[in-house]
Amino acid sequence: MNVQPWTYSPLPLGAITPRGWLQGEMTEMVDGLFGREYELYPYVKDSSWLQPRGGQGGAEYSNLNEALPYWFNSMVPLAFTLRNDVLQGQVTAVARRVLDLQTPDGWIGPEELEQRNFWARFPFFLGLTQLAEVDRRWEEDVVKSLRKFMLLANTMLRDNGRGFVVCPDGVDCSWGQARVPDMIITIQWLLDRPHLVAHDAEFLNVLWENMDMFHALNPINWHDWYTNETYPKVVDPQNDKLFTYVHGVNVGQGLKSPGVIYRINGTQSLVQKSYDAVDLAFRYHGSASGTILADEKQTGLAPYMGSELCTAVETSYSLAYLYQVLGRNDLADRAERAIFNAFPVMFTGNKWAHKYLDQPNQPWALNMTGDDGHVPPVFTTARRGVATTFGMEPQYPCCTVNHGQGYPKFLSNSWVSVGATGVAHVLLGPSETSTVIDGSRVEIKCDTMYPFSMQFVYSIDASNTGFDFYFRVPDWASGYVSEVTSFSSDDHATPTRKQTHTENQHGLIKFPLLQAKHRINISLRTAIRTEARSNHTVSVFYGNMLYALDVGYNATSTLPHSYKEPRGPGIAGYPPAARDYFVRNTKAWNVAIDPRSIEYQEADDVNKRSWQGPIFEPDLAPTYMTVLGCEMEWPLLMGVTPDWAPERPRCVGAKKQFRLVPYGSASVHMSELPVFEDAV
Repeated sequence: MNVQPWTYSPLPLGAITPRGWLQGEMTEMVDGLFGREYELYPYVKDSSWLQPRGGQGGAEYSNLNEALPYWFNSMVPLAFTLRNDVLQGQVTAVARRVLDLQTPDGWIGPEELEQRNFWARFPFFLGLTQLAEVDRRWEEDVVKSLRKFMLLANTMLRDNGRGFVVCPDGVDCSWGQARVPDMIITIQWLLDRPHLVAHDAEFLNVLWENMDMFHALNPINWHDWYTNETYPKVVDPQNDKLFTYVHGVNVGQGLKSPGVIYRINGTQSLVQKSYDAVDLAFRYHGSASGTILADEKQTGLAPYMGSELCTAVETSYSLAYLYQVLGRNDLADRAERAIFNAFPVMFTGNKWAHKYLDQPNQPWALNMTGDDGHVPPVFTTARRGVATTFGMEPQYPCCTVNHGQGYPKFLSNSWVSVGATGVAHVLLGPSETSTVIDGSRVEIKCDTMYPFSMQFVYSIDASNTGFDFYFRVPDWASGYVSEVTSFSSDDHATPTRKQTHTENQHGLIKFPLLQAKHRINISLRTAIRTEARSNHTVSVFYGNMLYALDVGYNATSTLPHSYKEPRGPGIAGYPPAARDYFVRNTKAWNVAIDPRSIEYQEADDVNKRSWQGPIFEPDLAPTYMTVLGCEMEWPLLMGVTPDWAPERPRCVGAKKQFRLVPYGSASVHMSELPVFEDAV
């Protein structure tokens, strides 16, 4: 018995490394807060997962004990895609410690018998399988430990779903139920590697039984939820019965559920259900930046709704996974959009501070708490007053430990195998890959400023074998130009093959390459476009990059604060770079625009300059737009944030030029803009 095959098979972790601006962004992540959490952050360095059994528990922000697993799942791909010896040492030390603490009956994690529940194992096991994938020396220990655990899990699931359906008092089972596809992915990782499990009939049988039971026992059914006739287009935030289904991070993780279950049983209706899930979630609760609007619960499409940082990374990962399973082109487009827009807007350039929530229309990032201590209930649950400010752990620590997976998981899923002799670049960006085809190594380097530029240069060494190279053309592209130059063994260039494609040809484009070295230049064609948003507003795009109104930037900072104590002097003892930031706009935010007047601008050296530093930071991005607009009357919601845009905006000032900048670089911004009346 086999799981359903991938449409496009993922390459092993370590086969892909970053280049250019992406390497710079990931290096900033290492030099920032996330790269220092093992040394500095209590919920990682003092985690209960690392304490001796029978000891004093360790530091956790909830009884779900998820902090270290989140960090581990993120740090493994970050450490190995950057080939950072220090970080690799940290993750291997954690893996060794946790596996050494595995109980005699097979449990992995700090919970004593009466407190066991499955959820926090899901991200930790994703980290373990990535570690075994990138470093074969870990295969034996990881598989041995997972075997022992899966046998125990089988016993627990047979015992009325203990730890999954039935949890101890005070422990909420629903987190594991909503997110169980991540556990099934670990099981499928094992089944995808027959050399690890095929010889062990008992283990093989248990893996299949566990997958079936995790699916059959689960009261959270994402497949039924995504039914057009019953799917809630607008959600009452007071309806707690729907909480598990409308929690933003659950939604982001749950998007891949039909695809994960499809790989178990091959039920064809689950393919369409996967498409339905993505289409419904984004049509009624998606942001222009590519993530899910939910703060922390979904309600609708209000431009003041927040989206968690955790939601952005989980959503992008789910979409990348679904693309590999199903192959529909827009899934890859969506995975890119979240990482190029929703993810980077959450950080300061040095990556020492982040937001918990980002709003589509957020012209300032200030403490919402009134002088009387009251926090206006703008958001469904995030009511500490600092959810949209930048800090070490604003509102809640989950995103502090989980955000590190954003870039490395995007990168590690950016290249795939196509059949036995093909390699495809599917999540576009600057990177390189080294893989084996027909027993011979092929190396491909992609130099590009995408998504800031539409030009790609591929340097390919296929000196030992021919293969098929594929490039993914996004759905928003109106065409592309390609030039292929091949080099003989003495580096003599053959005549360049140039092709121009102006028709709407999207998806994977095949370039059959003979045994040689090659250079392929590809230039995508696109244009400025707008997408309709709520209350007759529009969002502006060029390629997969969202542009937002430049409202200026003036920041003040304090010592970092604990999420439990968002006011007061802050916490001393962290490095000087660890600060909380509060940002005011310095330019008009209440602006209506004329989309017909938009002009796109990019730096003359955008494709020549080496962009190694943080690129998503105010005034650093190499592209912008200009647009004719005017100030207008625009009310505030509860006195603290822009309300819905007026449906019939009227100018109250003279029309003039305004600037639009990449959303990811606009720490504060307006991205859903009304169109003034005589521009319609």
